[in-house]
Amino acid sequence: MDIKKRCSSAIGYPLTRVTSWQPMPEPTERKRIYLNAPPEYEMKLLTALSFFLGRKVSTQALACLSMYIRQSEPRIMAQVKYFARKASKTSGTEIDEYDLLDLIFEDPERATAMLEEVEHIHSGDESRDAFAPEGEN
Repeated sequence: MDIKKRCSSAIGYPLTRVTSWQPMPEPTERKRIYLNAPPEYEMKLLTALSFFLGRKVSTQALACLSMYIRQSEPRIMAQVKYFARKASKTSGTEIDEYDLLDLIFEDPERATAMLEEVEHIHSGDESRDAFAPEGEN
């Protein structure tokens, strides 16, 4: 089994090459995130949670997003570690997963250029359902 298929089955979605990059704002500009409202039922749940905790809905939405990201840290960091290891082998220079995490945050264009050497990165193609079996969609 080739590396792409092994990694795809291990992390639960297909790995593909980065096809396009949208520049991210500088870290100092990332103080606010603007999101669309969730679907009606989730918005009702968020509003109820906000109500019972005495928070503004936007404050509770940030708390929920932060909690979700923290709970997902092991999965996210496993992927960062995997790509750091692959980049280390490709470049011949040891790259720690936390160094790669910082690089992705601070200079995503440089991170993309470095990881293109690795060749297999999730493309971010939103038309593809990451959880659908290969060939469906």
